Amino acid sequence: MIKPSIALILLFSLLPQPGLTLVTPAARNISNHPILTAQGDRELTEEQFLQRVTVRITSETNRGSGTIIAKKGDNYLILTNAHVTRNTKTLQVQTYDGHSRAARIVPNSLSENQDLALLEFSDTRDYSIATIAEFTINQNSIGLEVVAAGYVAETGQYRTTKGTLEQVSDRPLRDGYSVGYSGEIVQGMSGGGIFVDGELIGINGRSAHPILSNYIYEDGTKPTDAEIQQMRAVNWGIPINTLLTYIRPEILTAYQLPLPKSSPGIENPTYTGYIAELETKAKGFTVRIDSSSKANGSGVIIAKKGNIYTVLTAAHVLCEKIAEEKTCVNFTYTVVTSDGKTRNIEKSTIIRQEGVDLAVFQFESLDNYPVAEIANYNPNSGGFVFAAGFPKIGDNPSKWLFSGGIINDKEQGLIQTRQSDLSTQQSGTLQSVASLTGGYELVYTSITFGGMSGGAVLDSQGRVIGIHGRSEGAGVGKIQLGFSLGIPISTFIGLQERLKVKPQLLTTAQPQVSPQQKQEISQAITGVIVPNTNAKADIWIERGGQLHRLGRYEEAIKAFDEAIKQNDPDNVYLAWYGKGLALGELGKAQPAMEAFQQAINTLPKREDLKNFHSSILQNQSVGYRFLENYEQALTVINQAISLVPNNPNHYNEKSSVLNQLKRYDEGLAAITQAINLAPRAAWYYNRGILYYNQQKYELALADYNKAIDINPNFAEAYNNRGNLYSNQQKYELALADYNKAIDINPNYANAYYNRGLLYYNQQKYELALSDYSKAIDINPNYANAYYNRGVLYKDLQKYDLALSDYNKAIDINPNLAEAYNNRGVLYYNQQKYEL
Repeated sequence: MIKPSIALILLFSLLPQPGLTLVTPAARNISNHPILTAQGDRELTEEQFLQRVTVRITSETNRGSGTIIAKKGDNYLILTNAHVTRNTKTLQVQTYDGHSRAARIVPNSLSENQDLALLEFSDTRDYSIATIAEFTINQNSIGLEVVAAGYVAETGQYRTTKGTLEQVSDRPLRDGYSVGYSGEIVQGMSGGGIFVDGELIGINGRSAHPILSNYIYEDGTKPTDAEIQQMRAVNWGIPINTLLTYIRPEILTAYQLPLPKSSPGIENPTYTGYIAELETKAKGFTVRIDSSSKANGSGVIIAKKGNIYTVLTAAHVLCEKIAEEKTCVNFTYTVVTSDGKTRNIEKSTIIRQEGVDLAVFQFESLDNYPVAEIANYNPNSGGFVFAAGFPKIGDNPSKWLFSGGIINDKEQGLIQTRQSDLSTQQSGTLQSVASLTGGYELVYTSITFGGMSGGAVLDSQGRVIGIHGRSEGAGVGKIQLGFSLGIPISTFIGLQERLKVKPQLLTTAQPQVSPQQKQEISQAITGVIVPNTNAKADIWIERGGQLHRLGRYEEAIKAFDEAIKQNDPDNVYLAWYGKGLALGELGKAQPAMEAFQQAINTLPKREDLKNFHSSILQNQSVGYRFLENYEQALTVINQAISLVPNNPNHYNEKSSVLNQLKRYDEGLAAITQAINLAPRAAWYYNRGILYYNQQKYELALADYNKAIDINPNFAEAYNNRGNLYSNQQKYELALADYNKAIDINPNYANAYYNRGLLYYNQQKYELALSDYSKAIDINPNYANAYYNRGVLYKDLQKYDLALSDYNKAIDINPNLAEAYNNRGVLYYNQQKYEL
């Protein structure tokens, strides 16, 4: 019989320390130069320059315009509309000087269907190239003065028209149209440029008041009748950023065009079935909180009394601070409910708690809004969660996002984050254990963005188990690379008297979802669309991090490789680091080590990157342990400690390495140092395992007890204490601990296995069989469970079933000697001597 199963909490994919910044609107960077230089030293007025970069395009059927956007040798690249070149056999391009020549369509120039086309013509003459604007058109651009250029189809004359930006749609219309502007656009000007201060921001395509109102969004939905009337009143163009986003990379590189101004955002998936029901429920009780600073956050309606609603959110949403200032800036706030209604937030209703990033406020309304159900339990690793809220990315308007992910249990999660902002106490709460600053203990893979702070972390039944507030970030501009972080609802429950509110709907039950619902959630999470269009390195890194969270590691590696190709010295180390993590998840330890080394080699020499440097070294140590190169693992983890000597995670890793080297006393000293730095349940638990393996059972028991005192929902600690009691023949105590572990985590295979072993030793064979089978159901690759069940079947004289289980155990673990031995005995007893 195989001995009990003990789980050691180690370090796996560790990620860098996050940066928490407020979302603030970016300043519009618009050039303003009335005189532009082109063709040698000759200065041109803006009007002259625009004419020189605008061309007339003619064919046997169409008349249109185009804009010269790049040059390579004697080849010029022209941007125009696809409808200008459609159904043509020959194309002629006429430049401002009256010269005409044949042009050719660049085939397969775009990765998606947009009303854009690229033409090339060759000429030894020197023509001006349009200056592509460095700023992105968004809602803040409305009101800018524009000049549209092109050639009139009927007369062939060049003309410009002045206007203003009137509409910028954050949902592009079909064919890429998203910029609405005034001015008199006439037939023939399609493909001509739209300019702001002489810089190209897009091209013409559709004039105002068309005969046919073909206004349809890219996703196939139609605007409302009122929206269509507004759209008809203006001309519509396609932003230059759309071309730069979808142009084939090889063309962009060959013509040295700039990379687009992209955002790292993802579109909210269109859910169906069970997840759509969860999303609808979440939309009802989630509110948006807007600040006069132009930032925003999210919140959750948790109680209603009469006409008064109470909202739970993150404190930093309602208390914005600048840099190192300790006091809140005097901004004003409004709350937007699910029906779109806006109400002022009275500051007298806001209650915050020092040391914990939670706050509540109230608003009054006669309208009826749903109240969220609160679930106060310790989530288990591998459970499904959703983060809900209103992300604000750059200057774009806030949109709804319902983002699925996987959660870690508290102890494993705090290890996974690789944080250094540990706090050993939380003012005003009942807790006195180590957690992240602000009370952050939930760690999950949901993709989140600024603006979602204060929104709900929901379980697979749509119940609130936490409040989202942080995401891990690193590098210049705090590129998101890592996990999302939240405050567990248990912290709020401990503060409810101080916050003067009680949740209206409260449960402590674990979520109950069917296998079909679990499958729906899993498919929805992995199926999130992460763009793969042209982007700068920082965006590729964020995309890689998003794909890593989604478990799509091969795609993540490709994204990180795109960033590595650009070799941006400010952030290429992040791309190498992310690639190392993804390779590690695929079990490719040696390539992962090489990627981590490249991350170190390219790491900028800055004092503020010490923590990041040490996290890379710690991941190298984990990799070397996996490769059984324990001496090298010890070398690099010691280097990490020398860089950041106050990080308890480093000492935990060092203890693991020393244990493998059988340097047990040093291992105990290392884990004890981790405890001294942060008295967390995980460290007591791990030290208990070291004592247990050295047969220092009383010391092991004391540490398991301490771990459970700190975290009463620590299933692994109950399991291991149960093993210790079983070893001491205190079977009733052992059984109670196994039962408790299973009660906390009904999918804890080790606990079923160990309880099964206990039942077997007590000759309670039916109960043992049930537990072994349950462990196998949870973990079909549990070799020891198959082996022990095989032993049980043999004792019950069910030899065929025993043989089947021995075979399965050997298939999973070809090095399981006991299985070979028992199978051999079984064959011998069956007189199958050759076998």
